[in-house]
Amino acid sequence: MLLLGVVSCGEAMSGTPNAASTVATRAGSSGDPSEAERSGVPQVRNPKRLRGSDPCALLTPAQLTALGLPSASKPGYEQNFDEAQCTWSDDIRVVLGLDTKRRGLTEYYVRQKSYDNIKSSQVAGYPALWTDFTNVRCSLVVGVADDQVLIVHVGSIVSRSRAQGNTCGYGETVAAEVLKNLPPG
Repeated sequence: MLLLGVVSCGEAMSGTPNAASTVATRAGSSGDPSEAERSGVPQVRNPKRLRGSDPCALLTPAQLTALGLPSASKPGYEQNFDEAQCTWSDDIRVVLGLDTKRRGLTEYYVRQKSYDNIKSSQVAGYPALWTDFTNVRCSLVVGVADDQVLIVHVGSIVSRSRAQGNTCGYGETVAAEVLKNLPPG
């Protein structure tokens, strides 16, 4: 197995419940491996359906309260993916986005050199990647089906926010709550 040069998390990130591991590339055992196999993309078991969802409705009012997010959200649009997104902003800024028109996690694995840093992880049994993370921001992509990805961007706006120092861990908590609400794929 060939390990890629991946930046490891800082001390503040390493103590999360879903400790991330490095992203690896593996070759297929016979024939010409698919792009997903060459890139080490994990398969999504028990897929969920994200396609057609309203990102502002992915969290219930009770979940928003438990996560410390305001109930008011701001719908938006991600032009790069041609998909809807939704933002909650207070001490923590959370943006939920959909990526359901491309190649799922494969898209992120084959483009991993375009990120400042990247780590593999799991959220409630679903494969995930932390990308471009620091102590105050993180982009988390979670494969909910082989061709569908939930995107969670987290920014810690003030030092007293729940996400301060552990933005990716907080993003995983948000994603786990969203996964509870998605129907089977």
